[in-house]
Amino acid sequence: MKLTTGLLLTIFACWMFSSEVHAQSFRNAGSVGAQFLKIGVGARAMGMGSAFGALSGDATTLPWNPAGIGTISTIDVSAEHTVWVADIKHNFLGLVVPITDQLNLAFHTIYLTSGQIEITTIDQPEGTGTFYDTGDIVAGLTSSVRLTTQLTFAATLKYIEERIYDVKSSTLAADLGAWYDTGFRSLSLGFSVTNLGFDQTFNGRPLEVHYTPTAPGEPAVNAELQAESFGLPLSFRAAGLFDALEMMGESSSDHKLLIALDFTQQSDTPERLAVGAEYTWRRMLSVRSGYLFNADELGWGVGGGVRIPLSGFIVGVDYAANSLGRFGLGHRVGLSLGYEQ
Repeated sequence: MKLTTGLLLTIFACWMFSSEVHAQSFRNAGSVGAQFLKIGVGARAMGMGSAFGALSGDATTLPWNPAGIGTISTIDVSAEHTVWVADIKHNFLGLVVPITDQLNLAFHTIYLTSGQIEITTIDQPEGTGTFYDTGDIVAGLTSSVRLTTQLTFAATLKYIEERIYDVKSSTLAADLGAWYDTGFRSLSLGFSVTNLGFDQTFNGRPLEVHYTPTAPGEPAVNAELQAESFGLPLSFRAAGLFDALEMMGESSSDHKLLIALDFTQQSDTPERLAVGAEYTWRRMLSVRSGYLFNADELGWGVGGGVRIPLSGFIVGVDYAANSLGRFGLGHRVGLSLGYEQ
């Protein structure tokens, strides 16, 4: 009874957030910052078309649904590198450490950089010979608790910073998640609310201005331009996952065919549906494909991965390519390391 009540309360809370997000989605288009938080993390996730909210046992689930780390029973490390549009580089590092059978702790960081961009002016449209760059960062701490063998709750507290040249903004935010093994065949469910945080405002040296008086006797004035505050891309996700072969009564330890579906609503975009699949042979070789519907530029994703036993460890290598519409393809490479079980 307690398990059912807890799950229903979680679903209700997520639905309330979803309703608020849905009401804001159209009127708030383009009104929130920290857009780099929308870039999907993980070659496995993006190879499945962003359908990742109900998966578990992988450190790259942290930005999607922090409760996904609840089933990890050994130390797990994952690192990802993404080549995004316009030579933007997006990097992820995650570490999960089991403390007890019920409690896992994790740390993750995301770093995005534009590389060097030449400064242009009206007088020098071809460039001034000086350069600037942009850099965004997330650093988060996560705690997940397995209330039962079927139900996990998790929360992440994270620091978010955006920097453009010498102008910077920062804030704190939280992610909340739940993962539930239904007990019906291989069906599992995931729910998460991410980027619950405070508004932020840019400040820095380029916003400082000096007023030179034009009338005799007027003092010079040093001031700072007041930038308008902006929020974070609040996101609600509800997801499901099952093994299609097991559902059809053809379960095998050598073959798995995972089917994943994610419904996502963000505060500044319409709702989206992601559908993904992953076929795995002998827990060693995987191929993946998926599609993200109702996304302006993002669409299909394909990828694969291999798991290699090595001296008591499992080394994983993953790759994914994603359609970015008029921007071409995005490429991701991921490495993971965990103890062999």
